[in-house]
Amino acid sequence: MRHPLVISFIAHSGTGKTTLLEQVIPLLKSRGYRVGAIKHDAHRFEIDHPGKDSYRLTAAGSDSMLICSAEKLALVRRHQQAPGIEELLELCGNDLDIILTEGFKQSSLPKIELHRTALGKELISRGSRHDPTLLAVAGDGPLTLDVPLLDLNNPAAVADFIEERMMQNSLAIELAKQQDGKQPLTSVKRAFQLVMAQTVLSAVRYLPLPDALGSILAEDQIARFDIPPCDYSAMDGYAFCAADAGQHSLREAGFLPAGKARLEAAAPGTAIRIMTGAPIPPGCDTVVPLEDLQVTDGLLQFNKPFSAGDNIRRAGEDLQQGQRALTAGTQLRFQEIALLSAMNLGSVPVYAPLRVAILATGDELLEPGSERRPGMIINSNSNALAAQVREAGAEPLLMGIAEDQPEITRERLRACLSADLVLVTGGASAGDHDYVKPALLELGGSMLFDGVNIKPGKPFGMGMIQGRPVFSLPGNPVAAMVIFELFVRPMVLKGMGRQKIFRPCVQAVLAEPARNKGSRPHFVGAVLENSSHGWSVSLTGNQSSGRISSLTLASGLALLAPERSYQAGDTVTVLVLDTTVGMKMESPWD
Repeated sequence: MRHPLVISFIAHSGTGKTTLLEQVIPLLKSRGYRVGAIKHDAHRFEIDHPGKDSYRLTAAGSDSMLICSAEKLALVRRHQQAPGIEELLELCGNDLDIILTEGFKQSSLPKIELHRTALGKELISRGSRHDPTLLAVAGDGPLTLDVPLLDLNNPAAVADFIEERMMQNSLAIELAKQQDGKQPLTSVKRAFQLVMAQTVLSAVRYLPLPDALGSILAEDQIARFDIPPCDYSAMDGYAFCAADAGQHSLREAGFLPAGKARLEAAAPGTAIRIMTGAPIPPGCDTVVPLEDLQVTDGLLQFNKPFSAGDNIRRAGEDLQQGQRALTAGTQLRFQEIALLSAMNLGSVPVYAPLRVAILATGDELLEPGSERRPGMIINSNSNALAAQVREAGAEPLLMGIAEDQPEITRERLRACLSADLVLVTGGASAGDHDYVKPALLELGGSMLFDGVNIKPGKPFGMGMIQGRPVFSLPGNPVAAMVIFELFVRPMVLKGMGRQKIFRPCVQAVLAEPARNKGSRPHFVGAVLENSSHGWSVSLTGNQSSGRISSLTLASGLALLAPERSYQAGDTVTVLVLDTTVGMKMESPWD
């Protein structure tokens, strides 16, 4: 069954939808595509002329009148209720490559909106109803958009955009599967490049500092004043001019608590009692702490030697006015929260969490906590992926379980499009009940790759719908979790502004022999140990992609090269998953 690319052209009346399509359709035809068109007309229309036989038969009351010749046919049907877009698409036939519709503003079809500046009207899709199905805007003037802007007066550019969408469509992949039953696997490197090229950027929001811990800073933060703003005392003690102390005894002459400032200069030969955090009085350049002196009858006697400038925090020693304090992309720890607070900021711009929809598929699945039934399997994937999503700082949206029926899979996938990206588990291979990829195509999406040269996770695929990445993950729990770690997590972190998006890797010595008999690189559960001799690693036993304990026992993933045997003492690369690796039970201070 063919899955034509469907794009709806929408616009305010008078923008020139039909005129543009008149020019685009011949261009697409000249490139070898079979093109269909559907026009929505809000008014009554006639396509025939009085006196023609077809007109007479229709006027006589025929509920359906089909007229055909050697070159074309036309069907006229009466109806009580306007047909839906799905019915209209079916009437177009299944031998088309592209169907361009005119109108259907309220549909879920992928859309290109036309915008003519002279009309003075805002975009339909960016007004009160922000349409997530918008692919691009074809306009005749500058616009601020989050989708591509095409030239309304350049039909070839519009045709190029449609052809690019067509080339992204996975029909060729699906046909190749039908013809020879298989397709070449995408390399790990190429799959990762394709994933990262489709990174979705999150929005920016302002958060109060106490709520911003762990968030990623969206803008550079510049100091608006010196920190400290003036010279401060670092101790409770006495402030004075060091040169006076060498000439005569110093006499106590006042008290300056924190939070107060003294404007008049200290008289020569006097010392001001000062508290920690109080501004240094004019005329003073040194502070001696209380424990290093005695005061008798108002005169200071020093117990220890001191130097000019002791115990003073200088203005700007932390930050100077105009200095970049923090750069965009910094993850805010308690240290950064302290610095931003000192900069007198109550809130900061940070990247909002990406919203990640998680959908499981399969008739055999039950949600955790359900009554067990013979032949059924508990859905562990959704909660596991939700935890991985949350650990990455994003927001998981659990969308439940879709039964193995094409219509249900399609509609549940459609419901996921409120999120920024979608994770679907199960239905990723080539079985009779694997409906995920067909559903993606029927919703106007496209596949970027389908199958990766990796173990576990060979059936992993990625598509796009309405600008949203859709990841088709294997149903086996270990495979789903490993694929998320290797491919999805870095993209999520990048989309939320992180600069460092990869977990650490270490070189570790195998404590036991290992072997990868297959032709694919194999990521296996591994236990890391650190000692004075460096890192060592042992494997977690049976590496079946359905054995969850192979990961619960693991602190990392060891990479075994294809068709290679390893001996104890050989070195392998290990991706560190456990943030507690290297932590100790014993205090280092004992």
